[in-house]
Amino acid sequence: MSNPIKTMPNQSMLDIVIQACGSLEAGMQFAAENARNISDIPVPDEEFQVESINSTNTDKDVVKYLVRNGITIGTLDNRTEISFSIILKPVMTVVPSTSSPPYITGDYQFDWQTAPGFVNTYPIPHLHYPANDNLMWHITEERYLAHETPENSLSSGHYMDDGLLPYTIGWVAGRGLMMIWSDLSAPDRTATFVDSKGNEAFCAPLIILSNTAQSVVEYLIADLSVDVVSRTGSSVTLRLTRNHHLIGLLDFVTHSMSWLYDAIGGTPDPLDPGNADKTILVLTRGTYTFGVATVYTNSGTAYPPSALSMVVEIS
Repeated sequence: MSNPIKTMPNQSMLDIVIQACGSLEAGMQFAAENARNISDIPVPDEEFQVESINSTNTDKDVVKYLVRNGITIGTLDNRTEISFSIILKPVMTVVPSTSSPPYITGDYQFDWQTAPGFVNTYPIPHLHYPANDNLMWHITEERYLAHETPENSLSSGHYMDDGLLPYTIGWVAGRGLMMIWSDLSAPDRTATFVDSKGNEAFCAPLIILSNTAQSVVEYLIADLSVDVVSRTGSSVTLRLTRNHHLIGLLDFVTHSMSWLYDAIGGTPDPLDPGNADKTILVLTRGTYTFGVATVYTNSGTAYPPSALSMVVEIS
């Protein structure tokens, strides 16, 4: 057995093992040699190698019988329930990398790093992403309101699977709190994570730094949670809830949230129909991206927005 086998619709990993090897005894070795789990749900037309499966774990007579009679085993639709999981959610936080005041060092110095709640079911490849090397824009609130041009800084020499983006930006004397943000209009958003399956999600807060200390005054970004309302053999009903923590700075208290990506187009939650921060989606098997963006305003002026996206897998 040296030819790869291609997945057909409705096949589970165990279906493929039987189709390729004629025996479930080959399952663990089959999964290991293809870097997969027995519980994984393969994608139609995905190829698997069977060339090095130990012949003692195969039943060639079964394989020949299936081939001779044109039988394809596909049991996924026989399952009574569909499964749901969050597979990529890049939750991050900001931590000052020095305790010296910025007016002493001449810079704001901080690390943007992974935090509890960061989810990546599949590995993050060891490479730079995005192409702009995680560029962040920054300007003091006072200069922003005066319509001056923001500056930018890069986090260089680090890889996304490190989950650490160090920044050093110039301190500006006597010009108010420093605002730092990602350009959401850029094709490659800062702190975008892409896993080994090609799933993509990003974290893009609006960060407010003190002008006298190496400290974070506000970390402004909404959160997004997902829970299962019900499920059948072919679909799952999800409730998405967006929320924003209480904001201490008066200038940023006024804010509005909006749905992004596959979260757009849901229906009101029948248990809370007047709550715009909840939406109901009925989805079939597949991979979906949800997101929430937030705009902060003060006296009619819109500050830079924040946003968060996440990827879920329904199988």
